[in-house]
This record gives sequence, C-alpha cells and structure tokens, in this order.
Amino acid sequence: MTLKKAINQIHLWLGLTSGLVVVIIGLTGATYAFVEELKPVFYKERLYVVPGKTKVLPLSQLLAVAENALNDKPVARVEISVQPDRTYVFRSVKLDPEGLTYWDYYQYFYRVYVNPYNGKVVKVEDTKQEFFQLVLGLHMRMLFGEKIGHYVVGGSVLMFVVLLISGIIMWWPKKWTRKGRDQSFKVKWDASSRRVNYDLHKVLGFYVAGILLVTSLTGLVWVFEWMENSVRYLANGAETVEKTKLPTSAVMLPDASSGLDKAFAAARERNSEAFAYQVNFPLKANAAINISSYRKDWNRYNRVQENYDRYSGKLLRSAPFARLNGGDQIYQLNYDLHTGSVLGLPGKIMTFFAGLIAASLPVTGFRIWWGRRKKR
Repeated sequence: MTLKKAINQIHLWLGLTSGLVVVIIGLTGATYAFVEELKPVFYKERLYVVPGKTKVLPLSQLLAVAENALNDKPVARVEISVQPDRTYVFRSVKLDPEGLTYWDYYQYFYRVYVNPYNGKVVKVEDTKQEFFQLVLGLHMRMLFGEKIGHYVVGGSVLMFVVLLISGIIMWWPKKWTRKGRDQSFKVKWDASSRRVNYDLHKVLGFYVAGILLVTSLTGLVWVFEWMENSVRYLANGAETVEKTKLPTSAVMLPDASSGLDKAFAAARERNSEAFAYQVNFPLKANAAINISSYRKDWNRYNRVQENYDRYSGKLLRSAPFARLNGGDQIYQLNYDLHTGSVLGLPGKIMTFFAGLIAASLPVTGFRIWWGRRKKR
C-alpha cells in the first residue's frame, strides 16, 4: 500500500468512527460561541433589574439571600457585572465524579439571580435542565458523566486532529497550475451534486482547518492532563515549572467574622476599570477568597486574579496576566482561544462558522464514501 492510500484509509476509518461525535461537537460549539450574547436576549427577565436609588447591599448579605433560597446549599461563586441594571448571579453545584450520565454527574446545579438593591430573589434556575447548560454538556461529554464522556469526546477530538492533518495532505495540489489551484480553492457549483459535495468537503475543510486545529488542541488541554502538561512545558521554554500554589487564609475559629465585604471592596478599588467580577467563595476553613476582575468582556485571559484572607479581607496575592509564567498564561488564554473570543466578535464569528463546517465534514465525507461504495 502506498503512503497516499494509507493516508486515505486512515482518513476514511477515523472519519467513520468519530463522525457522529464531531457533528454534535461542531453544532454545539457553534451554538455556545455566542452564549454571552444570547442569554441577555432569552433570559432578560432574570438578568436585568431596574436600578435602585440606593446603593447595592453588601455582598455578604446577598450571599445569605442566595443560600437561603437554596435551603442553605453551599454557594460556590457569584458573577457581578458593573452595569447597574444587572442581577448578581450566584452558583451552587455538586458533582459526582462516578456518575455515568450527565444527570448523575450533576447531583444538583442551581443559579440564583438576586436583585442587588433590595435583596429579592428574581429567579432560582435549575441549571441542570437549562438549555445552554445542556448544550455545553453535549459539547463537553456527550451528556455522559466525566468518566465516560472524557474518553468519548477526547478520543473523537484526537481522531479529528489526525483527520485535519491527513485532510490537508490529501488536499495538497499535485501541481500548482491554475487548474490545480481552482480544484483546491474553489467549489465548482455548476457540476454534478456528487462533485459539489466533494468540493464542499475538500475546499471548506481546508479553509477552516487552521481554526479547527486551534479549537481541537485547546479542547484537548482540558481533557487530557498530558496535553495540558505538554502545553505548559512548551510555554515555559521547555522547562518544567510547578503550577502556582494558591495562598490560604489564617485558620481561625468558625465563628470569626467574615472578611468578604472588605475583600470585595478592596478588589473593586484596586480594579475600578473592570468590566465584571467573579468571586469564588471559600468552602474550607483555611481557603482564601478568589476574586477575578475582568478587564474586557468575559475574556478569561484579560483579568486580574487576586486572593484575599477570608477572615480579615487582607490581600494575599495579586496576579495580573502579564505577571504569570508562560505556562499559566497559555492555560488562562486557552478558553479564549477555544471560543475565538480572544479576537472579540470577529473571532467568535469565525469560530461559529468553523463549527458549522466541522459538523458538515462527516456528512459530506460519508456521502463521498457511500457514493464510491455504490459505484463499485
């Protein structure tokens, strides 16, 4: 078997094996690319309030409201927009790593939308059943639990990376003549349906191959620890650098006063130009309060991460993006590369269309194989 035939066979069988999962990942990825833009449209009643004439209530008081609405379930974090007409969004989640399905993996998942001016609960959302969360569950784990979904999605994405590379090799023109370039870069719309289908697979696949390689490789960083470690190693200049250890709070008695309001006030003063804040509440006695101040939109990389003592509210660590080591920088940048948001709206649009084309590739590829099979 020649090398070309071997590559064709690898491309064929990996495509047939991973095709259905790739279709689902492509469609759900395209949908989720605009989640920040779609939620304010569909969830306007729970996300927006009429700004009050008084100041917002202390964060500790609003946290107590959210916990009370959830029958004292622990609240992990809150998302706070600087826009005066937005609710505070508190999140409470409990996972079962041994769960086989999406519904077993999430024992519960709630978001509580609270009016920050009067402390009234606007909406208690069962996020486990919420549409965009289900889309994300499909995208990340095919609605399986972590144990199964980890391998189903991770294995399919690994195969897809090989498919992209082998596809580029198969696409490469034999001769860079005008005719060869036209066959590789243009869809012959006036040809037969089989030829149009072939061109759509070959030409569109080439145009989005670079974007899909980025989204695939960044997705693998979350799925496989060896991939994350490899990326960190390369980003740190081919050196092994230990992951940054977060500081801890001074252990005090359980009834010691909370420093949450002091910490949040300090974070807002230090990062007054922020677009939004995310506060991760400490769930252990010696854990610190983690506050992320987003500089522009919800870009994960363009933020300052700070840790505060949970009892005194004292600043323990401040880590702007520029001061992180290469490994931490590339990991923090990973989400924005994956979604295209690193380039703003144009990047999201490119990711959206790349996701749609990715979903079409197994379909057009199957039609090519089936047509040749029938012909034989």
